Amino acid sequence: SSGINAEYGGLWKVGPILVVAHGVGAPSITILLHELFKLVHYSNATNVMFIRVGTSAGIGVEPGTIVISENALNASLRKEHRQVVLGQEISRPTILDQVLAQALLMCQNDPNIPSMLGSTLCAEDFYEGQGRLDGAFCDYTEEDKIDYLRRAYNLGCRNIEMESCAFASLCHRAGVRGAVVCVTLIDRLQSDLMSPGDVERYDALVRRPHQLVVKFIKRQLGLKIKENKSIAQASSTPAAQPVTS
Repeated sequence: SSGINAEYGGLWKVGPILVVAHGVGAPSITILLHELFKLVHYSNATNVMFIRVGTSAGIGVEPGTIVISENALNASLRKEHRQVVLGQEISRPTILDQVLAQALLMCQNDPNIPSMLGSTLCAEDFYEGQGRLDGAFCDYTEEDKIDYLRRAYNLGCRNIEMESCAFASLCHRAGVRGAVVCVTLIDRLQSDLMSPGDVERYDALVRRPHQLVVKFIKRQLGLKIKENKSIAQASSTPAAQPVTS
């Protein structure tokens, strides 16, 4: 996951679980995935799953919604990851494990937390690539922004982040089951900024996908799941460490 304690990266191992932090965007997660694929290969690990956990902006969904990605679409709204290799542009499909996505969704049983499967729009940057109006440059109107986001919505996109295309493409290429689980912090059809109320409950929102993935891991390992109070009602304490395996 990105953004653990504002550090660039980190790695923790707990039993068969590897927890890794990465930076923002495709370049950062691509570097990480290359290293992890080599680690998995040389350690002879089998039945490996990679789950990316993070935050995102929503498209037509309320803040705090957990979106488990069915597909990853690039900024051109295509299910492909484009990369330039030796001066040549290469396009590879962005394929995520649908069975894994369904299994993750089945672990979410808190009625106070909206959760869904949906496509994810993977932008190439934080501002213009996502149609924001509050960057240093903006050569389009709010109507242009809404039109673009509605086109994405009509294609099934329910959230926006900046890593899913690279993640999905490389996991598929490596033959590793991959899933992306993100929480939405805003609805980009309504605003480019979080509301004061959502800022106050930021830590509680960020914990939601982490808690879901932890529950999934416990089921996979046959561990007893302790049912705590609703994550939606959790107090705003420092966010738990995200889990990526």
